[in-house]
Amino acid sequence: MKRRIVLDTDMGTDVDDALCLALALASPEVELVAVTHVSRDTHFRAKISRKLLDLAGRPDVPVFAGAIDPIASDVGRFVWFGNEGKGILGDEDVPSVEEEPAVDALLRLFGAEPGLELVAVGPMTNVALALQRDASFAGRVKQLTIMGGHIREIAYGDRVLPWGVDYNLCSDAEASVEVLRAGIPTRLVTGDVTLRTWLTRRGRDEIAADSSPLLDVLVAAIDEWTPIMYRIFGGGDASLPDANVAFLHDPLALACVFDESFCTFEDLKIEPRIDAGLFRTFERSRAGAETFDMRCATAVDASRFHEFFVDRLRGLS
Repeated sequence: MKRRIVLDTDMGTDVDDALCLALALASPEVELVAVTHVSRDTHFRAKISRKLLDLAGRPDVPVFAGAIDPIASDVGRFVWFGNEGKGILGDEDVPSVEEEPAVDALLRLFGAEPGLELVAVGPMTNVALALQRDASFAGRVKQLTIMGGHIREIAYGDRVLPWGVDYNLCSDAEASVEVLRAGIPTRLVTGDVTLRTWLTRRGRDEIAADSSPLLDVLVAAIDEWTPIMYRIFGGGDASLPDANVAFLHDPLALACVFDESFCTFEDLKIEPRIDAGLFRTFERSRAGAETFDMRCATAVDASRFHEFFVDRLRGLS
């Protein structure tokens, strides 16, 4: 039986959101009900999703523009690098997005369909605003899967990265606290594992070889993103076959909705709070008034997931 999901995303900056949407479309285990968007120009982000869905032959999936600013923080916490839409949106007309705001859509969709799941791969602002509007929203989400959290060590290569590198949850810390303390059944696919999981140059070339209108724009978007990613994280020669051309943060979270075996998961007691100005997900040994039970990814079989991901996307040709 398909897992019916709503995807909440900051589509268009890091290419992993587009790759996540593509994986959802390529995976028979899930049925994509709607896509909601968060962070800065969300109408533009929604148009990117609309274009990808149309290229995939899925005009039935609606897209909604959501929160532009963080709940209580400076908008500067939400990134906009200028690559948004490049490789995907051209000069041709793009169909309009839905007029209904994303938060309204979330409340309506989860009020109408028991068993619907939410996959959140961007800042938590839309979800927090839905909770503020209607606290019963928490009880209507069967499962919340989040790409985010920093529980143990986050490393990229031989570099251990600092607290705060978890953009999705740290960019709107107040929203993240509200969401992770709401009591929604939550699965965290953390930066601890996603920063160990990326698309290689070889994988990119395999996807590019199976040309289709959808895959062609995805490969173009990857190529736009790779040099930006290298400026942020550094690294070696992106032309090497095993080089990282795009992290697979969001696709890994999406895959764990229907197959947790790509990762090692532990049921942990997590205390979500803001500490020294940063959102943190503290692992605690004992339950307490401030802790919440969450299912957390703590390790990943990166090579197995990479092969799975490339094979699934090649199926979109």
